[in-house]
Amino acid sequence: MSTTYSPNKYTMNFDSFSHGQIISKLWLCEHLEPLLSSTSKVLILGSWYNILGSVMLTRNRDLYQSILGIDIDASVIEIADKLNITWHVEKKLTNITADANEYDLEGYDVIINCSPEHMEQTVWFDKLPKNTIICIQSSSIVDKNEPWLIKQPTPTYEDFCKKYELSRIYYTGIKKIQYDTWGYDRYMIIGEK
Repeated sequence: MSTTYSPNKYTMNFDSFSHGQIISKLWLCEHLEPLLSSTSKVLILGSWYNILGSVMLTRNRDLYQSILGIDIDASVIEIADKLNITWHVEKKLTNITADANEYDLEGYDVIINCSPEHMEQTVWFDKLPKNTIICIQSSSIVDKNEPWLIKQPTPTYEDFCKKYELSRIYYTGIKKIQYDTWGYDRYMIIGEK
């Protein structure tokens, strides 16, 4: 049975390559990489197209034994697999459809969530294992409408730090993301629960 390519089958949101998205991912890598061992197992929650996993491996593939991206939306996983085909072949990166709030978070050296504001619940945070490096990014955006669809807003850096309290902090900070006529703050915390 042959498969016919349909250009409309895969519809990608190219905002995943926007200035704010890429700057945030590079910022994360710059602060996370010095904390990693040579063969870290990474879990990315709410991975979307898993551009982050691709950026991490492109920057330094030898830091990672494996990167698993999970997202609740099966349609983005299909696209993530196509974008990251090179890393699939090398068995470095995989993507699966799963709910971060229900997924077993044990067995990873690093757990990353760059989209907690889009998740309905924070069960994933309550389940974070001890002695695991945790990296969380969020933003000051509070708009619940398209295209933002914010469900768990953290309008201030203080709100963000209070919501995601960690017992050990390796890095915490704010990055201003600025476009021509508007901007927002991106927050990040790296530590252990």
